[in-house]
Amino acid sequence: MKKLLILLLAATLLFACGKKENVETDDATVTVEYRNFYLPTFADLFNSLDHLQREDFDKVLDAKYQNDTNDVFLASYYLGYLTADAIIATKSRNKSKLTEIANLMIDFSKLIGVKEDVQKLSDELLNMIQQDKWEELQTSLDKYKNQIEISLYETQQYDLLTLVQVGGWTQGLYRICTLINANYSAEKTEIVDQKGILANIIYNYSMIGNQEIQSREWYSTIQDNYLKIEDVVKNNTEKTFTKAQINTLMELANNVNKAMHQ
Repeated sequence: MKKLLILLLAATLLFACGKKENVETDDATVTVEYRNFYLPTFADLFNSLDHLQREDFDKVLDAKYQNDTNDVFLASYYLGYLTADAIIATKSRNKSKLTEIANLMIDFSKLIGVKEDVQKLSDELLNMIQQDKWEELQTSLDKYKNQIEISLYETQQYDLLTLVQVGGWTQGLYRICTLINANYSAEKTEIVDQKGILANIIYNYSMIGNQEIQSREWYSTIQDNYLKIEDVVKNNTEKTFTKAQINTLMELANNVNKAMHQ
């Protein structure tokens, strides 16, 4: 019965509806909070930029990644941030950079309390990197990301999960806009039209109840810039975006990242 409950909880990642309700088990009644934590896979998003070359992806990767934080909230954001760049590193076939990113993802996963069985998946990732299994790595990285999210969800660490996904979506948006801006194609901008996903992230962020998070300087910066991002995306009546709109979204996403890297 307990295993069945865990599977059901994991499944609600796709259908969560933003409320709390009691779930009865054989042993006790537990309170489960529902938020919509579904995000498209980064592999799918970046694979849609099929007009780009390896070097295009490689030149947007950070020269140095944040690695010296013991702050669980920042670590959650960085972990999401890194899941986006890990996929880019596979697109560029940059083994040294992907190894650096993967090791940081493992460190941050441990810091925020992801279950040990999820951490063991990291060995699989590192082995694949050494064996140059680039296509399989994209799938495995998304699997690792999903398992991190499920682990946080099952342990009801919803605020940390929200920060992981904010970090991932912010960096995904920033990288996509950067890549499109440098090689503009109106057709390729359609992947930015994610009104539903954006609305869910903003809703989840509004549900953060941890006062320590709310007291941080970056808390309102994220909130303000995401409302501006929503304004650009929601009010766009076309499926595609102009280069000026892409530049605006890139700037707003970068504002969030800079606030989190201070």
